[in-house]
Amino acid sequence: MNSKIVLLVVVLVAAAGAAFVYQQRTTEEPKPEINQAAPQQQLQQPEISFQTLKLFPKTKVFSGYTLTDQHGQTFNQESFKGNWSVVFFGFTNCPDICPTTLLDMQKIHRSLSDDGIQPPRFVFVSVDSDRDSPENMKTYIDYFNSEFVGLSGDAGNILSLTTQLGVAYEVEPHETDAEFYNVDHSAALFLINPEAERAGIFTTPHDHKQITADLKSLLSQS
Repeated sequence: MNSKIVLLVVVLVAAAGAAFVYQQRTTEEPKPEINQAAPQQQLQQPEISFQTLKLFPKTKVFSGYTLTDQHGQTFNQESFKGNWSVVFFGFTNCPDICPTTLLDMQKIHRSLSDDGIQPPRFVFVSVDSDRDSPENMKTYIDYFNSEFVGLSGDAGNILSLTTQLGVAYEVEPHETDAEFYNVDHSAALFLINPEAERAGIFTTPHDHKQITADLKSLLSQS
């Protein structure tokens, strides 16, 4: 008889404890939700799919150089600000890659303009500091598009800019007044954003139609 009473007491105590815990849990204030919508919102943002443009994971500021355009005006980091720019490095005595690439740039410029889209600034930078001056850069650039920017400068400033952007080039050793020597250089097109930061690259081989499509997508989102 006593054992039955003890068992009954144990059961009642256990039931009372369970009821107390349940009441505490149900009367607790609900915990605030931790920003559950933010990740979902990010996933809903449309991503641009490019055919040939490769955007760098992080943009890069480059500075500490001073060049001269084909009109004799100073061109530096501040000059890149305010517009998207597509930059190509070469030299005016280049027999094939440079004229071919500049023709592609002209086709891209015309196609964007015909579609009512403001083209980016197209910039041609000479890595041949001994032979290329603002005067012959103007003659060379005007043959393709007088709206393009042609930049030249001394070897130190050219090296500063190319090193920061990651442009590969090599000028064959020569006398200062030599007329004939080889210059090897990268044919990539570099994309600079309106904050004057390196943002992306169009690697070779170039397809002007694909580059045009990528720039349309990029500029439509800007």
